[in-house]
Amino acid sequence: MKSLQNKIFLFFVILLLMVQSIAFWTLYSGKKNQEAAEINNRLTTAKTIFTELFDRRLTYLSTFAETVAKDYGLKEVFNEDTRSLLFALNNHRKRIDADLAMTITAEGVINGQLQRYFINGKDKIRQGAERNTIFRFNEWLGAGQAAHLYMIDDALYQLSLSPVTVGAKTLGWIAFGFEIDHRLASEFKKITDLTTDFIIKDEGKWRLISIKPNNTNYNRALELAVQVIDNKTPDKYIATRTLINEFDDKELGVAMHGLRANFVALLQEQWWKFLFLAALTLLLSLTSAYFIAASISKPIKRLVTQAKVIASGDYQQKVSLKDKNEIGQLAEEFNQMQAAVLLREEAITHSANHDPLTDLPNRNLLNKTINQLIAQQQSFQIFHLNLSRLNDVNDTLGRDVGDKVIKELASRLQHLHQKNNFKALAHTGADEFVLLIENMNVDEIVTQLNVQLEPTFNYQGISLHFQVRVGIAAYPEHATNAKSLLQMAVMALHSAKKQSKLVQIYHPDLDINTVERLNLINDLKQAIPAGELTLHFQPKMCLKTRKVTHAEALVRWEHPTLGMIPPDNFIYIAEQTGQIKALTRWVFITALAQYNAWKTQGIDLNIAVNISAENLKESDFHQFIYQSMIAANVPAKKITLEVTESSVVEDPEAAIKVLAEFKDYGMKISIDDYGTGYSSLAQLKQLPVHELKIDKSFIQNIENDEDDRIIVRSTIELAHNMGLHVVAEGIEDEFALNWLSDHGCELAQGYYISRPKPAIDLTPWLLAHLNIKETKGSV
Repeated sequence: MKSLQNKIFLFFVILLLMVQSIAFWTLYSGKKNQEAAEINNRLTTAKTIFTELFDRRLTYLSTFAETVAKDYGLKEVFNEDTRSLLFALNNHRKRIDADLAMTITAEGVINGQLQRYFINGKDKIRQGAERNTIFRFNEWLGAGQAAHLYMIDDALYQLSLSPVTVGAKTLGWIAFGFEIDHRLASEFKKITDLTTDFIIKDEGKWRLISIKPNNTNYNRALELAVQVIDNKTPDKYIATRTLINEFDDKELGVAMHGLRANFVALLQEQWWKFLFLAALTLLLSLTSAYFIAASISKPIKRLVTQAKVIASGDYQQKVSLKDKNEIGQLAEEFNQMQAAVLLREEAITHSANHDPLTDLPNRNLLNKTINQLIAQQQSFQIFHLNLSRLNDVNDTLGRDVGDKVIKELASRLQHLHQKNNFKALAHTGADEFVLLIENMNVDEIVTQLNVQLEPTFNYQGISLHFQVRVGIAAYPEHATNAKSLLQMAVMALHSAKKQSKLVQIYHPDLDINTVERLNLINDLKQAIPAGELTLHFQPKMCLKTRKVTHAEALVRWEHPTLGMIPPDNFIYIAEQTGQIKALTRWVFITALAQYNAWKTQGIDLNIAVNISAENLKESDFHQFIYQSMIAANVPAKKITLEVTESSVVEDPEAAIKVLAEFKDYGMKISIDDYGTGYSSLAQLKQLPVHELKIDKSFIQNIENDEDDRIIVRSTIELAHNMGLHVVAEGIEDEFALNWLSDHGCELAQGYYISRPKPAIDLTPWLLAHLNIKETKGSV
């Protein structure tokens, strides 16, 4: 009996081992197949994404080149004015952020070429080395437009050409290109989680263009990329390759790869759990062989079937077992594994369509929503919102606070979105949001926005006020596609910023502003040599003696066709285009000459000259000031340099260093527009300045506004406690003059004393005011 029992036990043990072995092998094979399917799916998806995005870039370039080729303004200057052509070409290049833009004449000569390059992480534009040379690929210059790979030096571009025609005549061709480099590789890395390398085969040798040769990882990356291209990828990596095409006797390959362990870690973890549970099941089966053999065969068969289902890539079907033993647990582990994989795929999709900071839809999902509304022919409006002065918050309080501000604004907009059931709310940039609104009054929405954003945001005792500017575009009134609608909303937003308006609805006239600005940039270059600039001087009165002792030099531009250009318009352009250097130097030299002219007439005034933040960055600016003062024989104490508070905040350390040199030389330093920037008391204490100039916004209504009086009084006391003098600008009535005098302000400036005037008009006024007998002399 015992022997029979042993035989039966042994029989069932052997049978159980055989069944378990089959089950283990089937599940192991399923696991391997699932790994292979998961990896293959990931690689196929990555390759598909690459192909679609790469082709989409070409399509985008082709469409844009064709559109630009129809630009009448471009045709007018195509073969005439090289400078105008380059400005027009750069203007179009910036619209799509292209890395290469060029024009080719009908004779095949490159008459205009602009390349983007990077210095210390900042992008710059330069004229290409191929300008005025014969285009190397004359065969590309056929009818229609074409897309190609084009190499300049070591830079490779996706290039699209389009003919520029007038009637049946071909003026030439225009081309735009995106560079294939580390930026594109990083973009695909973010999307696919696979390292992407672009590799060129030239004269039998491969080299990387997505990593700089001086990078310490270059050789290792090149070796791996070549292995992927040659289908010799090491086992620890998964990879796919794409050979795009040949160009200029070269070949471009794309290698996408990643560590295998990173992609199968979850499956491996689940597998070890399965092995543990299976071993436990086997141990229990040995203690009751017959029962386990009879009860386990059916569940195992179902697990085998499910393993095959998982291996096929189907994660939706679950294993349902009534058993509560180890096999039931094993089935649950399978279900959890399936759910985890499914959740990961859903998380990837969510991440691709939502902003990580606010979890709001990003530009990708916004474009989809807009296209859906257009497909449904539903009228709607795009509200493009920009949070003002976020950069100042980041610079003064830190990016962590800036992120909190963005989250708070997102929360308030989300509340407004839910309250009004808007079509969409998206976060499209660091300080930009977009609302899609259907069938609602614009004024009503703006009012609700103001109400929602009115409460201050308090951070560690600091009250921050939200102010947004809004650009609005409507479908179908303004455009019928998502790209154009968003561009028009951005254009309206830029107009609102420029005009200091809170809301701007798009209208066609806004398109002209860009052309006018380019014309103004061109004309400003000629303004100085053409004698179009003049200096006006506004007196500053000593409040103790009630005599004028100082004057501020203010530049004016009398345009030959546009008339008087507001200083805020052309000074901003000068700062943005690098022309502020020449402008400031002209003002300074002219002011020194006027000082000497007045000196010969007995008028001895301290003259203030405004300098820009850009001037403080010039390495030779202080040398220019010293040499000019020496050449004009003007004492240093007779010149005051006025720098705005915001200029100092932009780079405090550099500003302090430069201003200290001027102070040591004996010049007076004044902080202009004090109270409008974000400088701290700690920064103010460190600044090597002599005086504070209170902004006119605090002075003009001082008679009726108690808050302004409190601010000005405390500013004067603060300045005096720090050993500084105070200048108040914006004096427009006798009350302000007397009030400031009573509270210890040293100097006053404003229309009540005198408007800014040219020297020829101001001189008689000064002679009379100072009781000086007029003599002959230069004005």
